[in-house]
Parts: sequence; C-alpha cells; structure tokens
Amino acid sequence: MPQTHSKYFFDESHSSCIKQGSDVIIIADNFSTPENIGSIIRLAANVNASQVMVVGSEGCRQSKVKKTAGAAIGHVKVDWLSIDSFRVPDGYTPVALETVDGAEEVFECELPAKLALVLGSEKFGISQELLQACQKAVYIPMPGAIKSMNVSHAASVCLFEWLRRNRQ
Repeated sequence: MPQTHSKYFFDESHSSCIKQGSDVIIIADNFSTPENIGSIIRLAANVNASQVMVVGSEGCRQSKVKKTAGAAIGHVKVDWLSIDSFRVPDGYTPVALETVDGAEEVFECELPAKLALVLGSEKFGISQELLQACQKAVYIPMPGAIKSMNVSHAASVCLFEWLRRNRQ
C-alpha cells in the first residue's frame, strides 16, 4: 500500500507553482480567537502567501496562535499591527471578503494577481476603516440554510480560488 502522508504525496509531480508576479498577503482585522489567527497563518503557508498582517488583535494569546499554526509559523512572515500603524503594502490590491452591498461573487469576479485579502473579526466583520481601504468586496455564495462560515474556512475558499487562477 502506498504512503498516505502529505509529505510523500506532494513531491514534484503534485506541487504547483504560482505565476510570476502573483502574490497574496492576508490581513486579519480584529480577530478575537487566537485559533482563527493560527488557522489563517497555516492557510497562508498552504498558498505560499508572503505575509499575514494581524491588525488590532493584541489581546490574543500567542501560545494558542502558535499551537494552531504549527510549523507554518516559521514559513510565513507575521506582523502584529495596531490600526494606526497598518497600511496595505504598495502594489497589492486590497479586497474585502465580506457580505456588504456591492460585493461580487468570488467565483465570478476578477481577483488581482497581487491580492491583499482582508478578513474581518468573527463577531463584527471588517472594520469601517479597513473596509474603506478596500478596492472591492467579494462574497462566497451559500445556497444552504446557514449563511455564515468560520473566517478561516471562508478565507480558504477565497484563497484557493485565487490560487486556482494564478497557478502555472
């Protein structure tokens, strides 16, 4: 029987490269759950994101973030910022993953090659200050009875759609 561990599966035949000029950073706005931050860091390492910016979540326990992120913590640059020191890096297009008027379906809209994906807090969504900094908003269609999703799961849907479009 073949090996089933991912370290055996993802050899050169199953790996994918991102198109030159494509990159993604993730901006987590005021998360209150350290496990969600850790999951976002792990996800960032999955899609080869160059950075995670954690804005306004100073109260989250670092030990829980690190435990959930696991080995990913050493593979992704993570910056903890206050809202006052935050700014979107040059060359990136900030896109909100949020259910707001004017949001476009993530599977139908254009996603920039250099994406700064903005994710909002578990309870209140994206702050007005960060939402206003975004050039567009996208949403995930949910035909089922429940119309909400864990923030790390929603980020996964969006980021793997971005990755699908930006693979070589």
